[in-house]
Amino acid sequence: MALRSGQVVQNVHLFVALFVSSTLLLAVSANTRYLTPAETFIRWLAVPIVFVAQLPAKAREATSSYVVSMDELHEINDQLLKDVSRLNATMAELDQARTTIAELRVALGYKLENQQNQILAEVAHVNPNRLRQEVIINVGQSHGVDVDRGVSDPWGVYGRTVEVFTDTSRVLLLNDERHATPILVSRTREYYIASGNGSDAPLTLDNVNLSSDIRVGDRIVTSGLGGVFPEGLVVGTVTAVTDIVSESLKHVAISPAAKLNAKSYLHVITIGKDP
Repeated sequence: MALRSGQVVQNVHLFVALFVSSTLLLAVSANTRYLTPAETFIRWLAVPIVFVAQLPAKAREATSSYVVSMDELHEINDQLLKDVSRLNATMAELDQARTTIAELRVALGYKLENQQNQILAEVAHVNPNRLRQEVIINVGQSHGVDVDRGVSDPWGVYGRTVEVFTDTSRVLLLNDERHATPILVSRTREYYIASGNGSDAPLTLDNVNLSSDIRVGDRIVTSGLGGVFPEGLVVGTVTAVTDIVSESLKHVAISPAAKLNAKSYLHVITIGKDP
């Protein structure tokens, strides 16, 4: 107990001595220049110590700033990606609108050579069976459509109606194997029947004699016979003529003018009737 009391007394004496010494040093430093060299030397020694002591704090600050910056960059990047996605969607809508406007201009500006009545239509459904070249259009009896009415697109003969409902109609396309179109060769005015041969095959002319004057590049149009199509609608162009001597016939291939696989506006032809 006595030993501990002695240590306390020594500590008190040491504290008093340090306090008095500090007070004297502050007084001397404040009123004289005697301690200036010592102060400068001590500050010089303290600089690296302070620098090293501050390193952990600076490292934490820098790391925190970096993490915050990376989070902000991720947020900005995510926002930019969303903006790009929205812009791409808008551009796609604008492209579709431009295409639709262009198709409408062509469709509305298209006139039949003999000025027959027309009903504007659009494809609503395509038959997925590749053996049947058929589509459903969005006009029917309520619009004035009948069975066996010719259908054209802005480029040429498209097909004919084979079944009509209240608001829709089924159209047999020009290239279907069941479709036959009375045609004539514009250059020679010779009459033939053009038959379909499936989606990937050209049209062919039936029963063309070896002596017939028909050439590659000849323009094929509707003849007006049969009452389905008026005379003069473009059917296509002759792309190949092959003599089959053994049968005394010519094989004539025709590329359709209509864009049968493209989405476009159509015209249902109502000959001699009001739409």
